Amino acid sequence: MKNYNCHWVALLCLSSLSLLGCQTSTTAPSKDLPKDENIRTMQADIPDSDCDGVFDAIDECPETPRNIVVDVKGCEIIIEGGEALEMEFSGFFPPMSSQLPATYDADFVKMAEKINEYPEASVFIFGHAATNEIDKDALATLSFDSLSRNRALIIKNTLVFQHHIDAERIRTYECSNKILVTDAAFIDPSFEKLNLKNIEAKQRRATLMASSTVHYLMSLEYDSDIHKYGEYAKHCELFE
Repeated sequence: MKNYNCHWVALLCLSSLSLLGCQTSTTAPSKDLPKDENIRTMQADIPDSDCDGVFDAIDECPETPRNIVVDVKGCEIIIEGGEALEMEFSGFFPPMSSQLPATYDADFVKMAEKINEYPEASVFIFGHAATNEIDKDALATLSFDSLSRNRALIIKNTLVFQHHIDAERIRTYECSNKILVTDAAFIDPSFEKLNLKNIEAKQRRATLMASSTVHYLMSLEYDSDIHKYGEYAKHCELFE
């Protein structure tokens, strides 16, 4: 049996919800320039030149074509066929927010199509938070009960209400800041390490994993499943 590897991962580190998508602004050309001068009239509001959801500073494939699903390095995901479904997706949130940016809308459409192709597959959603987001004073001020839980729920609700995935197939988990992503976890060691701000941004995420072979995290049988799901089973709390 071949495995269906479908890793949907995208990285978006936004400082506010106003910086969604690949917005542009017009810059008027200077009157002092010659008329035949090649003038760049559009400037991106956010440093993501190819509009793939990955900042230029950490984009290892800076000229990705439009409408291509990419991994967290900004490189195209190669999809292989098979008889089983194994899917992984990570959506990244602005600081102290459980509102998933609209940049991921196209990813949800493709994920929903694959999940519906495998009606026996189970969907696991893990909500995470950066350590600096679970500071008690900050949470009290902003009235957040559980940021990581809300992030998992926004993914579930999007699948259920917008893409008609049966809610009984979905299990949501709160991981808080117990499973941290290091600066080198998603990048090649030969590339320059990310700075602290980008490391924190990687913790502001919700991770979806769909499998047609794994249905319960507390009864993992195979080494490959334990390697993939074991940390989630150990550190994350099922809440819905």
